[in-house]
Amino acid sequence: MIEYFKLYLPKSKREVKIDVSVPRNKENIKFDCLYMLDGQNAFKDNRASFGRSLRATKSFGFAAKEMGKRILGIGIHNSGSDLGRVNEYSPFKIDYSLNEEWKKQNIKVCYNFCDDLINVIIPFIENRYNTYKSKEHRYIYGSSLAAITALYLGFKYDSFGYIGSYSTASFLFENDLFKFLDKNIKTDRNVFLYVGKYEVSDDLKDNSLYYNCSIKLFNYFKENNIKTRLAIDPKGIHNEETWGNHIIDFLNFIYYDDLYFFNS
Repeated sequence: MIEYFKLYLPKSKREVKIDVSVPRNKENIKFDCLYMLDGQNAFKDNRASFGRSLRATKSFGFAAKEMGKRILGIGIHNSGSDLGRVNEYSPFKIDYSLNEEWKKQNIKVCYNFCDDLINVIIPFIENRYNTYKSKEHRYIYGSSLAAITALYLGFKYDSFGYIGSYSTASFLFENDLFKFLDKNIKTDRNVFLYVGKYEVSDDLKDNSLYYNCSIKLFNYFKENNIKTRLAIDPKGIHNEETWGNHIIDFLNFIYYDDLYFFNS
């Protein structure tokens, strides 16, 4: 079932909606936690921005039944508007976009949001539910622009052991991202990368950007002794349905080295 909350973020100075996927019978269960950015798109199609969610509860159910792993899914809604989301999920100044509105970007919004996530949202979840309280049992997921935020949160703070970075839009600020990683690299982090071969940037109409960025990140992490895996979907496009089909791949990366398959 999905439980719904509203929580005030003091640094962001806004109220955030949080959806939590939890089994109906949760007594005597201790959970790992997967925090999901763009959380309105995590579980329910009728709450998703574009009418289709990740349907991540299916993957959590599979993990419980077939892997014996109990995962609490925490969907953190974004701020709603296009520029609001850009501000919230961009820790670096965007230097590669054709969108004029994005030039009004304010990176301090992202810093405030990340601080609130670490110091307000995580304690709220861990006080309310029976969860493990160490980074080895906390995971962060983001797609596209939010994949950058997931990487930033994963390496800036000592809170997440596993990072799911899907269709990473690092072309928006590639130099600053790699400077940040050089400064903050930590070999006790684990990074799962996903990309589809048919992904296209809305503004730039270039079907090689996401793929090339993911290859570059994969090579970077391998060279820096970070445990990493890159999943490439040869038919993958840039949307929640495709990403949702690969949530189980991230969970498999976390828990196992061998492969699991399930039918949708």
